[in-house]
Amino acid sequence: MLCKKTTVTYIIICLYYLLSGIEYAVILPTLNNYLLSLGADKFFIGLVMSAFSLTGLLSAPLYGRFTDKTGSTKATVIFSNLFEIGGNFMYFVATSPLMVLGSRLIAGLGSGSGSSIFGMISRSTTKENRTAAFSQLMTLRQLGLIVGPACNLFLRKMDFYIGPFHVSADTVPGLFMALLWFLHELLMIFCYHELPQAAELKNKQAGLVNSDSGDDIDVVVPSSDASQSWSIVFKDLIREEVIVCLAVTFTVMFAQTGIETLLTPLTLQFFNWGELANSIFFCVAGVIIILSFIILIKLSKRVADRQMLIVGMAVMCCLYVVFLFFVIFAVQEPVGTTWVMAIFVFHSVVLVFILPFVWVPQTSIYSKVTNEKTQAFNQGIRLLIMGVGQILGPLWAASLLNNLKIMASVNLTVVFLVTIMVTASYKRLDTSEDSMIEPDEKTPLIRNGSVSINA
Repeated sequence: MLCKKTTVTYIIICLYYLLSGIEYAVILPTLNNYLLSLGADKFFIGLVMSAFSLTGLLSAPLYGRFTDKTGSTKATVIFSNLFEIGGNFMYFVATSPLMVLGSRLIAGLGSGSGSSIFGMISRSTTKENRTAAFSQLMTLRQLGLIVGPACNLFLRKMDFYIGPFHVSADTVPGLFMALLWFLHELLMIFCYHELPQAAELKNKQAGLVNSDSGDDIDVVVPSSDASQSWSIVFKDLIREEVIVCLAVTFTVMFAQTGIETLLTPLTLQFFNWGELANSIFFCVAGVIIILSFIILIKLSKRVADRQMLIVGMAVMCCLYVVFLFFVIFAVQEPVGTTWVMAIFVFHSVVLVFILPFVWVPQTSIYSKVTNEKTQAFNQGIRLLIMGVGQILGPLWAASLLNNLKIMASVNLTVVFLVTIMVTASYKRLDTSEDSMIEPDEKTPLIRNGSVSINA
């Protein structure tokens, strides 16, 4: 019974991440045309895209704090799904650009519950298996990014009315996602069970917990008030190794989304690619990153998180050096030049492949070096930092579209500095059982008005 409940629960969690990827890939391709049909200015698409990220990053710590206090991931996700359902239905029935903006603000409030799920995974997995578990969930989101465009192949043919509401290629993504999130809500209500903590499972295997009851998995154990005090939470988050992980989170998201923002105008300028070529490129990139995640799952049991992280950051530094030289010399070449195409493809493939080897290890290390009792809130802070990078990255890249040398130079500098931080803090990023000590025994980055030497 315990195994069956655990399997069903994990499938529902996986479905959450699959749907989050599908939503992004279904909404984004038609968003611009939808807004233009409602009379919006061209810049409005940026506001709508940022709106979803903004409310998601603001709500993530709140969901996390609630989950840590109550111990219930189920209640959090059930509540957050209501925003996803309502926001996507509002997107479907929108009659003005402001309604579309409001719909994405509301739906974004639902996306913040990812912090609660990450916190639950952190507590219910051992340190040895956690990196693989995180990688599996992130793989499913990437799979959703590939499945989404496939869904659009039949959604774009919709053209009928439900009462006064027109179901068209522009509006149907909202209805489609509202239905999917509603189905997920039903699964959460009737099939989801709270997973036991990893420590509880070890005790159960050792015979220290009564195994006659089939309801152990449903026991919700909220954290103690002492471990939830703001002073302990703050002290936990200002330690050197935690700051390093958050710096990696921001930098990778800032640089990655900046490159994604530039991709379409760059391919148009250098290769004269249209919508079809770019779509194929994104699909290939999605396949590559999924393969990378699969490889990472296998390696995570043999290679330490910090080893993968430092190699990944070093490779990213090299790639941004290549990108800097690329933008310096490629602009001088005619459209479709062979060497420009070769370097662009090489840079893109390696960057896409290496991203999981930075993204997953830093997430795993972060969960291991922070307080286990406040994991959901800690993950909310990480998602908040990630969201800031997700918003600032495209704004920064778009503002320097006509001066790519400066953009590439600054990005290289930021990535290089964070790589130095990872190198300097390499010893403190050791998460093996022998090296781990309690968070309040570790040296904070800020202590008595001084700064840690290693920082």
